[in-house]
Amino acid sequence: SIRTVQRTTISRDVINMRIFNIEVDRAAFGAGAALTFFIVTQTMLTAATKTDDGLPYKTTSAILLQEIIKLSFASAFWFNFDYTKINNGLPNLTVKNFLMYSVPGLTYAFQNSIVYSAIAILGPPTFQVFSNFKIVTTAILHRMILKRSLTIIQWLAVVLLFTAMVISKLTVFSNSGQSGAWAGREELIFGAGLLVVNSTLSAFSGVFNEWLIKKIDPDAPLQFKNMQLYFFGVVLNFLGNMFQGGQGTSDDGFFTGFTPLVWIIIINNAALGISVAFIMKYANNVVKCFTGAIAVYIASCLSSIFFNETIDVAFMCGVVVLTVALYLYMGNHNNLIKAQWEQQVRAPPAIDMDRMERAIEKTPHSADAKEPDNKLK
Repeated sequence: SIRTVQRTTISRDVINMRIFNIEVDRAAFGAGAALTFFIVTQTMLTAATKTDDGLPYKTTSAILLQEIIKLSFASAFWFNFDYTKINNGLPNLTVKNFLMYSVPGLTYAFQNSIVYSAIAILGPPTFQVFSNFKIVTTAILHRMILKRSLTIIQWLAVVLLFTAMVISKLTVFSNSGQSGAWAGREELIFGAGLLVVNSTLSAFSGVFNEWLIKKIDPDAPLQFKNMQLYFFGVVLNFLGNMFQGGQGTSDDGFFTGFTPLVWIIIINNAALGISVAFIMKYANNVVKCFTGAIAVYIASCLSSIFFNETIDVAFMCGVVVLTVALYLYMGNHNNLIKAQWEQQVRAPPAIDMDRMERAIEKTPHSADAKEPDNKLK
């Protein structure tokens, strides 16, 4: 029965909670809520510091500092709480596993170089709308690399999420006047190709990071893995800070334009990065996509209050589609579908009893088997 399926598939009552009649893992919900808060805070604070000439501080310095903060936090946490454990991560540490943590950082750096080319060809509004294709590529790579199956309803929810993000930005796209940015069909095809590559790299970086956390020495402490990931983040951003200037007056010094508000942004972004690791540990990259989408809508609503940004019909339609997508992806109906799948796989093949009885009757020795009884009589 349905009650039996629910009882067998959802057994972790101690760490689960129910929100709007949807069973939610407490750790995953906490990580998602934290990530949403930090993304919204990042958006609002960055908008508050932005001027007509862009950001007034050196962004490469800010990114390097937030990576240093993340590495310091992970190291301090691991040393104080995990170092004395039997499996503190060190026994299974190898050079190969350590170097694999450089892959997400290198992929992200390569992706950033593609972003500038794609924006230059397609224009910012076009790129902003269709870059959300990474939602779909994330779901596909999540299925291919981590072998995690999604129900048909969850695949529909992923498509709806992509649709919601596109709908919410249609007004920006239509009012931008960027239709003339495409010089010809060849540039359009090339720009679309860059968008697909950018979306795939973005998805691959996140899914590979999740694979490292969940599959490579899965019993190792999370912060020990974060230490390795953030180490390469510090190295790569240090090199980037040396060889290229960020937005702002990069020639005047490392801390050019830094104010107390900028330091708050740096700390907030570091906390955002740490919360992403918890999403990878207790949820997955698809949930991260939904969390980011929720944050976009919350930040847009707050921007309309504090920065007089307009909310139009397209935005509200996007909110409705996002809400439907969230319910379809998170709803308990997915647990029932997966449980039914498991029961069908494990169930033995059905036996046709009528066919078996007819086969026994046609067996030649069936009559001989009765003769001893007649003789005895």
